Formats: sequence, C-alpha cells, structure tokens
Amino acid sequence: MARNRQTACCSNPALDDSDGQTVCTNCGSVINDSQIVSEISFGETSSGAAVVNGAFVGAGETHTRNTGPFRKGGGLESREQTLANARRKILQLAAALSVPDSYTDAASRWFTLALTNGFTHGRRTQYVVACCLYAVCRQEKSSHMLIDFSDILHINVFHLGQTYLKLVRLLHIPTPTIDPSVYIHRFAKHLEFGKDTMKVASDAIRLVSRMNRDWITQGRRPSGICGACLVLAARMNNYRRSVREVVYVVKVADLTIQKRLEEFKLTDSSSLTVDEFRTLWLEQSNDPPSFGPKKTKKRKRVRNVNDDGEVIEGTQNRARTTEPALTQPRRDADGFAIPELPIDPTFMIDPALLGDASLTPVLLTPPTTQQPAAAAEEDPKSARIESIADAAIESEINNIMSSTDSLDAATSLEKDIEAAKKAEKEEVDATKRRNSRSNGDTVTRDSDADGNDDDDDDDDDLSTYDDWETTSAILTPSEALIKERIWTEMNKEYIKEQEAKKLKAERDARNGVGKGTRKRRGVGRGGRGGRGGSGGGAGGGRVATSPAESAKEMLAKRTYSKKINYAALDHLFQGD
Repeated sequence: MARNRQTACCSNPALDDSDGQTVCTNCGSVINDSQIVSEISFGETSSGAAVVNGAFVGAGETHTRNTGPFRKGGGLESREQTLANARRKILQLAAALSVPDSYTDAASRWFTLALTNGFTHGRRTQYVVACCLYAVCRQEKSSHMLIDFSDILHINVFHLGQTYLKLVRLLHIPTPTIDPSVYIHRFAKHLEFGKDTMKVASDAIRLVSRMNRDWITQGRRPSGICGACLVLAARMNNYRRSVREVVYVVKVADLTIQKRLEEFKLTDSSSLTVDEFRTLWLEQSNDPPSFGPKKTKKRKRVRNVNDDGEVIEGTQNRARTTEPALTQPRRDADGFAIPELPIDPTFMIDPALLGDASLTPVLLTPPTTQQPAAAAEEDPKSARIESIADAAIESEINNIMSSTDSLDAATSLEKDIEAAKKAEKEEVDATKRRNSRSNGDTVTRDSDADGNDDDDDDDDDLSTYDDWETTSAILTPSEALIKERIWTEMNKEYIKEQEAKKLKAERDARNGVGKGTRKRRGVGRGGRGGRGGSGGGAGGGRVATSPAESAKEMLAKRTYSKKINYAALDHLFQGD
C-alpha cells in the first residue's frame, strides 16, 4: 500500500532518495521528505527485557536524553538547570517580599529572555533574578522598591540599579513612571498613626497630587516626595513625626526631605489652611523649581576707595603690572654696559645711600607678597585683621633692621671667632716647641712666619680689573650694607645663641666654674718622640723628659699586666 501511494504521482515514476528525500524525477513530486518515522519500535536487551528504541526531544531542548552504559539517563542540560535554579530563587524572593504568584511567572519569562540574549554571562544569578522580579513590580505598579530587594539579598542597591537599567535597555522592558502615591500606604503603616492611618494617608496622597500639579515630583525620587508629604500630613492631623523618624521609614536623606518641604513652601497651596487645602483645589500651577530665581553666590571683594568715597577699580592689577622706571646702565672702561644685580625691586633703598656711600641708616621695606585675584574675595573683617597684623610685623622688622644691635652682635661675633682662631694657633705652636725641646730637636722652626701667613696673603684688589663680569660682582658700600643686614636678619637666631654662650662662658669664668683649655696633641705617630711624646696619655699632657719615663707612660696607656714589674722600670736606664 505504501508503494501504491508512492507511485501514484505520475504514470512513469522515477524515485530518487540520494538527498535524504524521496523525489520523483519525472514529475518533481516529493514523495517523502524525511527518513525519520514517528512510530514506536521496541527492542530486546541481552537479558531478554523489552525496551523502547529512540529518544524523546522536548520543546526548547537541543539534545536528546540518551541512555547508555556510560551516561546517566534523563539528565538535564545546563540551560534547563539554569532556568530551574532561577525559578527556585524567584519563588524564594517573592515569598520574602510577599509578591503575588502571578508576578513570579512573568519574572521567569523575563529571565528566560535574558538567558537567551546572554545577559546572565558574567553576572550573578541573584542580581538578574531580582531585576526581573522588580521589573514586573514596576509594570504592575506595586509598592515594592529596589532597596527592598537589596535588603533581602544583602547586596549594594547601586550595583543592583545598574544591572536593572542594563536589563531594561537590552530587553526593551516598558517601565512606567513611578507614582509616589503607591508608597504612601506602605510608609504610613510603619509610622504608627493608629486608627488615623487612612486619614493621614489620604492627606498625603492629596499632597502628592498637589506637588505633581506644581511640577515638584518630576525628576525627584518618590521616597523623598513621600517623606515630605507624610511629614505635612502628620502635622495636619495633629501628629508630630520628626524628619528623622520619617527618614528611617522612607530610607532617604533628611536633606532631601527638607529640600522638598522648601520647594512646596514656595507654592500657592502652602499658604492655605488645613480645611481650605482639603476642600479647595487650585487650578493654576506653579513653575518648576528650576524656573525660579537662581541663587547667586555672594562674593565679597575688598575694594579700594579714594578720599571722595569712589571705588577704584583694577588697582591691584595696575599695581602688579607697574614696572620700575628705567635708569641709565653703568658702563665699564671699554664702554660695555654693566648688568644690574638681581636684587628684588621691592626692596626700597634710602636715596641718601644712592648719592653718598656713607653708613647712613637704610630704610628697608620687606617685599609684599602678591596675593592672587581670588584672595581679594575674603571676608572684609578678616582682611582688616590681617592688614593690622602685617603692619605691626612690618614696623617691628623696620625697627630691628634700623637698630644697631644686630650690627654690634655681628661685629662682636667676628671678633670672638678671630680671637678663638688666634688662641688655637698659639696653642698648637707652643705644643710643637715643647715637643721639639723634649726630643732634642735642634732644628728651629719659624713659628712667627707660620703665625703671620694670613698677613702675607693679601686680598687682590678686584676693583683694578677692567673685566665687566668681575666689576659687576663687586658690591657698592650701600649694597654691602644691605646684604649684611639681610644676613644678620636671617641668622639672628644663631647670633643670639652665640651671644648667650659667650655670656655664659664669661659668667662661669668669673665664678670659677668650668674646665680648663684642653691640650691638643703636638706630634703625630710619625714623630721622633713616638707614642710617649704625644702628650695625650696618662701623663695628663706632661711631656716625658727621659726614655724611662717615656716607656712608663707608654705602658701605662695599655691595660695593666701582672707579668710586668713596673717598679723595675726605674732601674733599667740608670746607666744612661
């Protein structure tokens, strides 16, 4: 019968099944397009049991559930396992949030689409499950918030929000605008208004509608709108709920609620009484808060005022750009210009010093620190205080610089240094002479010539050179005096310390307190006197006068030994 049905295509059928299909080459009819048959066949195992041949492929599956000796029968593939785990987690999350069962079915379908589009790759399943269930809650306009999902799952709400936005963008999920009124009843229950909960909630919903009419809810978080409306509704019903209490319920910052209250205060509805607000509905609407007058930052500037009371603009800028007057440059003997010294032009020199090189007092004004333009915007009170302090410091510096105490201190310090060097030189020379006499050295040294080396080295007179680079480095007496006073001012702490040490030394000398001058070694190791002539051993600086005494001092420097008879040392050199 099957053959008759196959040959009924034409009078002379020519069948061809090389491509897996049975086709008549004469008339072109397809007799059979598949070699797979849907009939059930049975087989027999080695033990004689009857089994069904073939496999079952379900909808949405890519592989068959084959059975064999090395594989488990009826196993699920990875996709099915992922969907099953997601379904289980959706049910658990829905039970924790009291979400209806109809929401879970829709969330499972959204998760299947996300899995098909590869959205689950690299993301945790609980993130995708929460986003799918929240998307259904948004579509159904339930009172569940994204932060509720983050609290249940103990994950960051911002990371969860980023995942939700990416899921909505990928699957093109329609998300209607959130109406803050859907959260009013939920928050009102947590604020414990008792039997007046519905009354407070209705007033809060009316406030939300009024804010929506006045363009306050657009672009704002619904939790902040709900918090502000609940605070006002509680006051309207003689319930005092602080902003802090509302913050713990709506989970938003207190500054956000304060901002919403300030924006509602600028509307016309805020001037109505409680009864008027409940009975009247203003048809006109206010402009959005962004259309209001912008709050400009108050900038306080320090302005210069002349004698007539007029404000002088740009005084500081002109003061910065003012350049010193040009003067004729100095020239050397060859006619080349001598460059000016790199001195700060803010140092004002007394004109008397420029004309006469005598040691007259110099009026030195410290440089004024140039403040940036932003510094002019400080508080006038603080600016006056700083100006008074600067003036006091400036006057004190001028008094110090004009006084002669610093110069006297510097002069006395130089004299002390020269005296100390001279005393040290004389001490070294005396030690050398004593060592020479003790060792029998007949060669005399000219100690006076050594002491007068500094006198022979006369400084060259640099003013006689015609080189312009050398002459430009020579300071004039007035410039040298300025440099000296600057050095004295910069090193005044050191000068004070040295002066204090000097006074203490003089006081100790008068009272007989302190140690004497320490003797230095006169001869090194290579000297003729050897170690005994160093004068720094046990002899207390005394020079040995005989070989026996020198040997005794040398042994006394070292550790005491029981194997040496120190008393016999006196008889060793009796023959000498």
